[in-house]
Amino acid sequence: MPEKPRMEDTLPRLPKCLVVVSLLVALSGLAHATQLVDRVVAVVNGKLITLFDLDSRVAELVQRTQGISFAPGDPRAEELRRQVLESMINDILIEQEAARLKINVSETELDSQIDELKKKNNLTQAQFQAELAKEGLTLKEFRKRMREDNMKKRLLGFMVHRKVLVTDDEIRDYYEKHKATLSTTKSILGPKVSGNISFIMVPTKKQAEELRQKIGAGTITFADAARKFSIGPGRDQGGDLGDVQVKDLAPPLRDALTAVPAGQVSQPVMLDGKAVLLKLRTGKNAAPAKTPQPAPSAGPSFESVRNQIQEMLYKQKFDKLFQDYMDNLRSKAVIEVKL
Repeated sequence: MPEKPRMEDTLPRLPKCLVVVSLLVALSGLAHATQLVDRVVAVVNGKLITLFDLDSRVAELVQRTQGISFAPGDPRAEELRRQVLESMINDILIEQEAARLKINVSETELDSQIDELKKKNNLTQAQFQAELAKEGLTLKEFRKRMREDNMKKRLLGFMVHRKVLVTDDEIRDYYEKHKATLSTTKSILGPKVSGNISFIMVPTKKQAEELRQKIGAGTITFADAARKFSIGPGRDQGGDLGDVQVKDLAPPLRDALTAVPAGQVSQPVMLDGKAVLLKLRTGKNAAPAKTPQPAPSAGPSFESVRNQIQEMLYKQKFDKLFQDYMDNLRSKAVIEVKL
């Protein structure tokens, strides 16, 4: 049976680590269909986003993502809805800027990309359109999304990616300063902490900093904060990531977690536009630790971790430049949110 086309390669989406949940039941009683069409939830430089647009995007994400149901009235459902709206606002800002700079994508380019997608998945035109229908899309809508996504990639490539530079000196400097941490992460913390990582993801760095202060002051536990505020994996388990090991985490998360002693909460770290808090559990709440293997005294070789360090430094720089760029676009835009 042919592999399904990877529509996620062309459709704007939320970060993979953010699980899209089934909101249809929780949101179904908010308005009648006619009201959904008419109600405006945001205006971005004169362009309207209606409640129908927003709920259609949520429904689309639910359709192509295996979800976890929220109970009706769960505040996390509304929080996720607001995140989708923020993503739509960012999309419009980028599209408008691309149009202002006259960034175009030709029909021939779209035809070529679609042909490549069909070839890659061994699909006929009819099969391809059938797969699109399963995603709730027509070919015309899909081409529109592809055009928008290509324009965004070109804009960000010109305005952000080209400005990100990671030098050999920076990579070497990071290696020399964190050699022991890199070694520990690979040979000790990985097997030792399986089942001991707690995780909170919230929309903004400010929220993460406030939660970290409350947890540190003892006004709320990490587990309770995860259940109440987290929009990331493991929230219903108090932030427990199960069998995830430190070595399985993205480089910025590994770095943040290994920078603090076990039992303490990490500084907020940005991941795909969201803020993350981490904690390595200890004592009775921790999973049984395996016997750690001794770390090599010299640490891993530079060449064995060079690409990993470069990837981490590149992402850190890109995330900052992207956020600065979006902040600049927003500062010049007229945005009214009515949700």
